[in-house]
Amino acid sequence: MGRNFQIETRSAANDPSLNESEPIKHKTDLTGLTRLMFLDLQSNIISHIEDGAFSDLSGLNELIMADNNLKNLTDDMFKGLHNLSHLNLNRNQIALISKFAFEPLKHLQELYLSSNELVQTRDTLLQHPFLLILDLTDNQIPSFQSDDFPFPLLNLTDLKLMSKSLRRFSILSDVFPHLKSLDLSEAGPEFEWDVSEKSFLKSLSSLYLFDTQLTLEEYMLIFQTVYSVESLWLRAIGRFFDKGLLDFACGIPALKKLDIGANGISVLNDTLLQSCSNLTELDISKNSMADMTEASLQMLTRLTRLTIEDNRLSRVPLAIRNMTSLTYLSFEGNDITELTCSDFTNLYSLTVLNLSDNRISQLSSCVLKELPRLKVLNIQNNYISQINNAFSSSLVQLNMNDNKVQWLYKGAFENMSSLIDLKLETGVTIVQRDSELFEPLTELTVLEVTNCNANSLDFLIHANLTKLEKLIFKDNELTVVNEIVFEALPSLKYLDLSENPFVCDCSNDWFIEWAIRNKQVQVANAYQYRCSSPSSEEGRFLLDFNVRLCWEFTGFLYFISSSALVLLTLLSSFIFHFLRWQLVYGYYLLLAFLYDSKKRRQGCPHIYDAFVSYNVHDEDWVYGELLYELEERQGWKLCLHHRDFIPGTTGSEQQRYGRYIKHSVIVNTLTCVSVCSFRLFDEHKDVLILLFLEEISSNQLIPFYRMRKLVKSRTYLSWTQARSHKGLFWEKVRRALECGHEPGDNHNPLTANA
Repeated sequence: MGRNFQIETRSAANDPSLNESEPIKHKTDLTGLTRLMFLDLQSNIISHIEDGAFSDLSGLNELIMADNNLKNLTDDMFKGLHNLSHLNLNRNQIALISKFAFEPLKHLQELYLSSNELVQTRDTLLQHPFLLILDLTDNQIPSFQSDDFPFPLLNLTDLKLMSKSLRRFSILSDVFPHLKSLDLSEAGPEFEWDVSEKSFLKSLSSLYLFDTQLTLEEYMLIFQTVYSVESLWLRAIGRFFDKGLLDFACGIPALKKLDIGANGISVLNDTLLQSCSNLTELDISKNSMADMTEASLQMLTRLTRLTIEDNRLSRVPLAIRNMTSLTYLSFEGNDITELTCSDFTNLYSLTVLNLSDNRISQLSSCVLKELPRLKVLNIQNNYISQINNAFSSSLVQLNMNDNKVQWLYKGAFENMSSLIDLKLETGVTIVQRDSELFEPLTELTVLEVTNCNANSLDFLIHANLTKLEKLIFKDNELTVVNEIVFEALPSLKYLDLSENPFVCDCSNDWFIEWAIRNKQVQVANAYQYRCSSPSSEEGRFLLDFNVRLCWEFTGFLYFISSSALVLLTLLSSFIFHFLRWQLVYGYYLLLAFLYDSKKRRQGCPHIYDAFVSYNVHDEDWVYGELLYELEERQGWKLCLHHRDFIPGTTGSEQQRYGRYIKHSVIVNTLTCVSVCSFRLFDEHKDVLILLFLEEISSNQLIPFYRMRKLVKSRTYLSWTQARSHKGLFWEKVRRALECGHEPGDNHNPLTANA
């Protein structure tokens, strides 16, 4: 490829562009491109192409060289392009086409030569039996006549001759037997129509007479000849437009579609369309029309499509009521300010209604009530500020762009389960809670939310839009894309998030990877998304952000988390093995504290003065000596292990819930020592009174008792040493029961070895 080409990819074909004023050279610039199917050289300044320059492009189907400076087409310029079907030479300076210039193009179907300097086409299109479209718009050709085509163009269907230079159109033989569309727009008052036989244009169905300035006689002659025309464009035809002209036009037997736009009709009266009763489509746009009489359309009983765009109507005209056959109605670009409940009365067949670009401020629920078959509604660019369940349940497509609606409340789209295409642009505020707003739209496939200041897509998570295929969310305040959103949109195929202020950090790492690698959803213009923050990334492309940095940080977090989990597991195992009973005690201690606090608030007194814990072997001594002395003689209230315990509960539970017992008397037993010692250290209440009925060696005591025996010597009463002085023994017990709960032995009036 030569240095003058810029090669790009366009669909499946290459798209080179030549940017300097140098010729395309033979066997240099385009050598070897035998499989090239599409070549676009548009909008360059190519002025010359050497003969045979395209000879290697044997597979080329379409060649575009519009908007260049070509002046002449030589015999061998297109040599080798025998498979070319589409040739576009619009907007050059071509004045001369050699006789055999197009001869190599045996399969040419479309030839575009508009806006050149051609003055004649004689002998240039002799060998093109497959030609379908010929465009000679805006050239200097004064006449177009069948004599220039000695061989019929049997397949030609579309002929464009729009030009102010055209003076004559002459068909004296059947050279265009299948011509369907003819454009004679801009023909001047000197134009002459010469068609000797009506049958020569028997296939003609569309005739364009835009901006023509013909005489009334010439118009009449044309209309009398084209008896098969179904679609007629009489837009902007000037001073000859009147009822008489329309009478001749509507006299065409096959006429179904009529365009009379831009003809200065200020008021459509009762008689203008009187002779056009067979019309099925009517366009009266751009007429500055301010009013229509009530009976102006009553003769159009077969009308299915009515376009009244770009006029000055301030209200919906009465003339459209009761047009039961109408399926399409457009009032785009008028001055309508109000819609009433009876504006569309009896339009039972209407499926498309376009009210865009008006001044409508309110849409009541009754307005569309008379339109049971309405499928498409366009209310774009109005002043509507509130929607209160105003839409028909039959709607399939709704365009609400550019209105004054700031909030859409739940119920705005109620009963609209048929809607598949919804457009919301400019002004409507979308927030996360608006998921309920879209829940009724179960069939929605296209959603456009543009310039609505929305900063999140999270409202789609619970919106139940499982059939949504196309989402356009342009020009909003979106910074971070949540992965969960797309899990809620399983059918999505097209996504456009252009013109949003993305954050280029690890919060968007998933979206960046997904936009590049996913094969289901086309992310439109993804490589043009730019960063707005942080400041170090501002202005850069979002997809250029290095997401691997995020993975390294995430890996470090995983390491820390897993390490913490392992340590927690080890610590839990250690605590369970070595401290589980302390934890159980702590649990019961908490329950007891709560219970005790409740009882204290209720003012409950102590039930017992002491709890007696003893070994079963010492039960006779307890009942024979201890109870007699302390309960009967001294009057203490004792709680005995077997006598006063509540059936079905453990000893530890009885002791913990017996918080209203002043002391614990331990008689030769270690059963309750641990609990009482916990109360000593945890609650700072020394409630133990130890009575030893016999001597116990130190190695038989638990570590707590060995410690107390070594450190303190006033901590127990020995019965064996006090048998000879029983009175003193019981006096010591009485004094111990009378003392408080101080945590030290200094306040306990027990004498060692009493």
